[in-house]
Amino acid sequence: MIYVIDRIENGIGVCECLETGAKLEISRAHLPKGAKEGDVIRRLHENSFAIDIELTKKRRDSMSDRMNRLFEKN
Repeated sequence: MIYVIDRIENGIGVCECLETGAKLEISRAHLPKGAKEGDVIRRLHENSFAIDIELTKKRRDSMSDRMNRLFEKN
């Protein structure tokens, strides 16, 4: 499964599954080292995740493009 980290609060990463939209709370201890809000992570095993660097970059670039187009129209 593929998730995006929505926020990290009180030692819990609140994530959203990109395939189903379901929410998942992951202990900070089980998130990949250096993971932050907006990162895309893939489940490797039960409590093991890895950052998908390529997909994270694509999502950030896409969001940046959308924001630029939004503000250019005004």
